[in-house]
Amino acid sequence: MTSDYARYLAAKTTVDDRALNRHVLAELRRLMPGGAPQVLEVGAGLGTMVARLMDWGAIGAGEYILLDADRQLLDCSRRWLCDWAAARGLRSELLPDGMQVDDLRVRLMHAELGRYLEAAHGALADVLIANAVLDLVDVPAVLPGLLRLLVPGGVYWFTINYDGESIFAPGHPHDDQVMQAYHRDMDERVRYGRPAGDSRTGRRLFHYLRAAGAPALAAGSSDWVVSAGPDGNYPGDEAYFLRSILSTIQNALRSRQDRVEPADLADWLAVRGRQLAAGELVYIAHQLDFVGRSPG
Repeated sequence: MTSDYARYLAAKTTVDDRALNRHVLAELRRLMPGGAPQVLEVGAGLGTMVARLMDWGAIGAGEYILLDADRQLLDCSRRWLCDWAAARGLRSELLPDGMQVDDLRVRLMHAELGRYLEAAHGALADVLIANAVLDLVDVPAVLPGLLRLLVPGGVYWFTINYDGESIFAPGHPHDDQVMQAYHRDMDERVRYGRPAGDSRTGRRLFHYLRAAGAPALAAGSSDWVVSAGPDGNYPGDEAYFLRSILSTIQNALRSRQDRVEPADLADWLAVRGRQLAAGELVYIAHQLDFVGRSPG
């Protein structure tokens, strides 16, 4: 993990804020257990989701576990959450394994998801959250184990699941070639010795969840839409977010010369970079959110 990736996750916060489906969020609020629930977020990254849910009044007490495979990122999350809490005047206290924010205890847990699912666990969660994570794993193989992390009838909220469509505007002659190659790279990705991605995760989750005995109770689109304002400036740090998206595509395809000619990729990236600098680039990514209950 680098500081660049932590900055990308922080820059993505405002993009996700706009994208998260409000209908699905309202159903999450309805299903959320009262009192002090046990919440587990897998692939939690910088901790932006726990901050968001506290800001939105969806969570205020109990225990919230941030599970991530990147220890450095979890260390960054502690600092990021401290700054976030201080900016809002919230009472916070550092703990050996995380921090206390008002009535919510936030615990940091370092583990790779696949190994975590194979190991023994403590108390089951009342709520399971995965934000922009399931399109990075082999969902049919992972989903049953994820649902077993919940108490019977526990609540899952799976958000920002990519669904096979990225749009960059204005159009470019190499758009189709670049995106088809990028989607193919997603479909063939391997991490920790396991398949790690599906460019059409969103639409396939409807079937995967039903097959796992946990059909969605609500679903809806959560598209990323990023564009500059009338003054030509992107909101917050979203220009950096867009540069990171372009870099991700570049890194994925730089060794795929059989799919995209190096000169074509270089031209596409150069044009997109100039459009971004001029505040002309628009980016849209189609994604889906789901909420429901575990079997039982």
